[in-house]
Amino acid sequence: MMKEIEVIGVDIGQEGEGIAKTDSGYTVFVPYLLPGESAYIALLEQGAHFGKGEILELKTESKLRQKALCPVYYECGGCQLQHLSYQGQLQWKEKKVKDSLTRLAGINAPQVSPIIGMETPWYYRNRGQFVIGEENGTLRWGFFTSKTHKVVSFKECPIHHRYLNEAMQDLIPQLSGLHSFFEGDGTLRHVSVRCGVNTEEVLATLVTTEPLGQSNTLDCSKIKRAVGLVENINKTKSSKILGEKEKTLCGRPYLEEKLMGLRYLISSQSFFQNNTEQTEKLYQKVLQYAKPKGKRILDLYSGIGSISLALAKEALDVVGIEIVKAAVRDAKANAKLNGIENVRFHTLDVADAFKQEKTPPDVLVMDPPRKGIEKRVLADVLKLTPQTIVYVSCNPDTLARDLRILKEKYELIEATPIDVFPQTTHVETVVLLSRVDK
Repeated sequence: MMKEIEVIGVDIGQEGEGIAKTDSGYTVFVPYLLPGESAYIALLEQGAHFGKGEILELKTESKLRQKALCPVYYECGGCQLQHLSYQGQLQWKEKKVKDSLTRLAGINAPQVSPIIGMETPWYYRNRGQFVIGEENGTLRWGFFTSKTHKVVSFKECPIHHRYLNEAMQDLIPQLSGLHSFFEGDGTLRHVSVRCGVNTEEVLATLVTTEPLGQSNTLDCSKIKRAVGLVENINKTKSSKILGEKEKTLCGRPYLEEKLMGLRYLISSQSFFQNNTEQTEKLYQKVLQYAKPKGKRILDLYSGIGSISLALAKEALDVVGIEIVKAAVRDAKANAKLNGIENVRFHTLDVADAFKQEKTPPDVLVMDPPRKGIEKRVLADVLKLTPQTIVYVSCNPDTLARDLRILKEKYELIEATPIDVFPQTTHVETVVLLSRVDK
């Protein structure tokens, strides 16, 4: 029998769920409950140390609670914080960074600057990867609900840029006759769309299990702002969205974007930060911390070279290390496109970076994936000991874990959180570390 209890919200968890306490101090994770709110909940699971529940009735409501803008917010699961005001989101993210640095990195009273937020925290994502569903023979686009293959569809997504929403609205009617791989008997899995916010260019990619064949009549000119349409083949049963094999159906297989006075060519599989406006603020903070003028810089996890090229405008020499061949190809093309000659890019595992570059750089820049930096790479950093490290992180917990190791020879000068993903629990942080000479 379901148990009903009263709880008070005390915090927000990593996945956006409310963390609540009972009168006796028992912890319960309750989706959509905010700190300071009291509620009657249904206790759905009860373990020795914590339970899981759902709200039956809010007894007191936080002043920071707001109505979600998206009509399918509570079904979709793509965002986690639309029920929390933007002011509340920024406060929580800044606190999250401070707590991680204190608790996990063991840094006493870390210097954390105020978080850099957005003036308008909606319609910002420049890339969308939408699953294609089907209902009564009609294709629909959206996202899977959490841990299912049920598609929640919508007419537009309020965190994706309007260019992407408009492109999807134009493209889906052209796909009539095709069928969903997930909810039909067809081959169409996903549509990945990205845009150049500053150039107003759109590139769309159809992800299918089999080639469309000669009957393809898709037309880029019928999709607002589209410069190209690509077919990507993914025959696997894994959750990975994009496959390896691609073919350009019309137009060109890349778009162009402008950022920090530089031009970038971005292909369908290239990594590029998802929020153009906030990315510029992030890169400006990297430049502020790196002080690149006249310095030799090593950039690990360099992607398509966006940070490397921004640094190279002032630096003496920049070397970018990236394991993804396509990204390195794009990085070299972007260097040539911008006429930048004092930068080199190598296709390498970052663990082999110091075999290639044995001379310590003046500044080491690292922008790893969410899992953070491998221990063997951190060990090499501690051997090489560059004077300055600028660490760009998208996960406060793995950042703190890595800083706990690096603080053997480095001190944290400053950390600046940047809200690159409003309405979600994700936060970027740019950290400045300086070598401690004993």
